Amino acid sequence: MIFKKASATTVGLDLGSYSVKMVEMDLSGKDPVLINYGITELQPNSIKGGQVVERQAVVEAIGILFETCQVVNRQVCVGLSGTDVIIKTIQTDRMTREELEKNITWEAEQHVPFPLKEINLDFQLLDPEGTDPQMNVLLVAVKRELVQEKLSLFEECGCEVLVMDVDTFALMNALEANYEAPGSGCDCVVHFGHESTQLGLVKNGLPILTRHLPVGGKNLVDTIQGQLGISEDEAYLAMMGEQAAESPAESPPPDITNFLPVMLDEVITGVNRAAAFLESTAEGGVIERVFLSGGCANIQGLHAQFEEQVGLPCQICNPLSKIAFKTELFQAEPVERVAPSLMLAIGLGLRMP
Repeated sequence: MIFKKASATTVGLDLGSYSVKMVEMDLSGKDPVLINYGITELQPNSIKGGQVVERQAVVEAIGILFETCQVVNRQVCVGLSGTDVIIKTIQTDRMTREELEKNITWEAEQHVPFPLKEINLDFQLLDPEGTDPQMNVLLVAVKRELVQEKLSLFEECGCEVLVMDVDTFALMNALEANYEAPGSGCDCVVHFGHESTQLGLVKNGLPILTRHLPVGGKNLVDTIQGQLGISEDEAYLAMMGEQAAESPAESPPPDITNFLPVMLDEVITGVNRAAAFLESTAEGGVIERVFLSGGCANIQGLHAQFEEQVGLPCQICNPLSKIAFKTELFQAEPVERVAPSLMLAIGLGLRMP
C-alpha cells in the first residue's frame, strides 16, 4: 500500500470500466460518516481489461465528478485489481516477522510470475500467534508499471493518491465495518463489476483467499441484446428490471432469468472452488455467508438464482447499514438501491493512512 499525510476527510474513488464512483467520508469523529457521493458513467471502452484506453475521457469524467459533487479534497484513496495484481496465500516455515522480511524476496520468486525488479511487494501474516511448524502468509505483488500509471492518471486529474490498496481488501474493509464476523467459518464477498467480478474470503477480519474473475455485467448485457434484438441501452434497463421509456406503460420488463447463467456460472464455480480450498486447509472451515455487492447485485432475479445454485445463505450487501450518512444524499433513490454500487468506494474511503 501507499500512504501519505491525510486531509480532514477521505475520498474513496472506484474507477471501473463502466463508471466512476466517489465517496467522501468524515472520519474525524468516533464513527465514520458519509458526507458526499457521486457516480458518473464513462464513455464506452474508455477502460478495457483494467487498462485506461481513452485517457482524456477518463480524466474529464473524474473532473466532472469532483465538480458536480463539489468535493474540495483532492487527496484520494484508490484501488488496484486485474492480472497485474497477484495475491496468494502461501505457507512457509514458522519464523518471526523480522525473519520473514528478510526471506520474503526468496518466497516471492517461487510464487510470483513477474521479475522481482518489476513489482512492488507486500505481505501479511495470517496466523501470527500459531504454534504449527508452518505458517500462512498472504503475499501481494503489484506491477510497478500499473502503480505508476495510476499515479500519473490521478496527477493529471489534479489529485494526490493518499492510499493505494487492493480492491478485494477494500471490499473486505467495507464488510467488516458493517457486519459482525461469524462465530466460526468465513464470509465470502462477491463484487460484480462491468467487466469482472472480485471474490474474497475473510475470516476474523483477515483475508484468506481472493480471486479476480473475468466475467461481469457486460456479458449479460451482450446476451440480452443479442437474444432479444434490442439496443444496448434497452438491454441495460432490462437487466435492472426496468422498461424503456418508449415502451407501453402496461408492458412488463423482459424476463432475463434464463440469461443469468452467462454471468453467474463462472462466479458460482469460483465460490465452490473457494469452499473446497477452505476444506483443504489445515484449519479447515466453511463459508457461512455470501455477500453480493457492486452495481450488478441488484439485477432482477440474480440474488435468488445465485443463492439457489450456490447452496449458501446469500444477501445483497449494504455497506451503509452501520455507517451514518446525510439523509439528503439519497432523496432521488433509496440508499438500499445505491449502496451496493458504492461498496468498493466506501471500503477505500474508510482507509486511514
